[in-house]
Order: sequence, then C-alpha cells, then structure tokens
Amino acid sequence: MKRFLSILLLSSVHLAWAQNDPHFLHGFGYDYSIGVPRNNAGQLFIGNGLSYVPRYVKPINDDLSLGLSAPFGGAFVQSMVTGAGAFGANYAVCAEFAAGMGSTQSSSRLLGAFFGLGFGSYDVYYFDVFGTTRDAHYGPYVQTGVRIPYYGQDVTVVLSNWRGMNAKNGRSQVFALKLIYEFF
Repeated sequence: MKRFLSILLLSSVHLAWAQNDPHFLHGFGYDYSIGVPRNNAGQLFIGNGLSYVPRYVKPINDDLSLGLSAPFGGAFVQSMVTGAGAFGANYAVCAEFAAGMGSTQSSSRLLGAFFGLGFGSYDVYYFDVFGTTRDAHYGPYVQTGVRIPYYGQDVTVVLSNWRGMNAKNGRSQVFALKLIYEFF
C-alpha cells in the first residue's frame, strides 16, 4: 500500500509540474519616448516608434509568474535642441514579476500588472553630411505596467526607463510609454 501511495504521489507531482511548464509569450506595439539630459551636454529628444516584446515566463500558479523579457524596438527621433532627425534603437534584458492577466497563458483575470528590472540601451543615430553620430543611453532598465482588455484584445500599457551611465552624453535618462498588443 505504501509503494502504491508513493507512486501515486510521484505521478501527481509530475502532473502538477507539467501544468506550470515555462512558456513563451510576446506582444507588438507603439512607443513614445523622451530623452532627458541631466546637464547641458546631452540633447533633449522625442521619438515615435514600434516595439516587440518577447517574454519567457515560468508560472508560479495560474495568476503569478516570474520571467525574462527582452523588449526591443526602433523609433524615428527628433532632437528638441537642434531639430535634427535621427533613428532610435532600444533594447533591454529584464527579469520581471507578473500577476493577473497576461502573467501566464492560463490566467483568467481581467487585470494584470508587472514590474521588471534589467539592463538596456536606447541608442540614437543622428545622420548628417559628416556621417553618423551614435548617442548611447545605456544603463539600468526599469519597466512597470498594467494589462487590460480593450475591445476583445489584451493590451499592455508600459512605462519604461533607461538610466544612462554614459558620461559623454550627460548621463541622460530615456522614458518611454508603450502600448503593446499581447499575443497569448
């Protein structure tokens, strides 16, 4: 009888673990970014672009998960100081904690929230007659947001921040507000 119970217990643990297998989620959307210098050496800029956010999550239960996300995107950027146009490329790797909607594929909640920390960069490439100039805003990356249903589509509203460690550009910060359509 003990052998039967131990086999049954081991089988049920395996089934419980199989229900919480890691899985891949992703989303695609729009971002609006603002680069704010800490001193006069950097340039204030704004950008409009597209973002893609792949996420690898390990469910804790149906409504909680730990994960790793790698948001990246591209934007058309304009300097508010010189008016010069540029291209912005942003990327990061971040560990995140998610609860509620979108935290796992099987979540049935109507709202969700998440918080993530990592490292990333927001690079701005200015083009002129002299060539290309790269203005890198790399450093710690923080993101937080909510997931809500919107006309049958799961939407994530994200606030992201890259805190620049590059002394060359005045250690500026970049803030981005993203609207991501989730594909579960």
